Amino acid sequence: MLPDPISIGPVSLHMYGVLLALGVLAGVTLAEWLHRKEGGKPGRMVDLAVFVVLAGLVGARIIFVLVNWDYYVNAPLEIPMFWQGGLVFFGGLAGGGAVFILAARHFGLPVMGMMDIGAAGVCLGHAFGRLGCFSAGCCYGKPADLPWAVTFTDPHCLAVEILNIPVHPTQLYSSFFLFALAAFLVCLHPRRSFPGQMAAAYLILYGLFRFGVEFFRGDPRGGFSLLGATLSIGQWMSLAAVAAGAALYLFLGQRSASRS
Repeated sequence: MLPDPISIGPVSLHMYGVLLALGVLAGVTLAEWLHRKEGGKPGRMVDLAVFVVLAGLVGARIIFVLVNWDYYVNAPLEIPMFWQGGLVFFGGLAGGGAVFILAARHFGLPVMGMMDIGAAGVCLGHAFGRLGCFSAGCCYGKPADLPWAVTFTDPHCLAVEILNIPVHPTQLYSSFFLFALAAFLVCLHPRRSFPGQMAAAYLILYGLFRFGVEFFRGDPRGGFSLLGATLSIGQWMSLAAVAAGAALYLFLGQRSASRS
């Protein structure tokens, strides 16, 4: 774990922020490449990324602060310090996704096709982001007696509750899965049956994975009961993502078949 890899005078660059920035760069680069393959205007995805990334960061941070309000109500100055760790992905997906759709409409771009491209870019960027979580010690797993368990020892990391205790490397589980999912989406791109297929597949597959990996998470998850089931907030959001993806897949698939 490398929380402070580079120091420039009084400024320290946290590995979390470095990897988050690399994730943004990788995701935008992939989206730009896919957009150009479709004959899109060069630089368009870079233009959109400025607004989408900002909206995503704001949405992700807002949800994290709300989930951990008991802490931030006593430390309000730390609320904007997202570079130290503390983002909820689904909040970022909602915020960034909404702005992405609005921007696509504004520029007269095909929304479903753009969502496919965006899904692949988000997936790759998220993979780097989870490596950042690992470096910062957030999003850690439950104690585990496994050969691949990891132990956080740096007292400055966010995993203070489980210092020196072997835990599931849930951040790495997520990162490896997301890299594989990004590769799958890139391979699916030229083979799509209809625009929006990649976006729908992304919501379904990531939602299913996220629902499962939540069982191994050890950080405070929040949660509530509904219809007799008690799940974490992340799991409820995952189920919502799967449902949205399945509905989108069926609707777009049927519409494409009827047009054919």
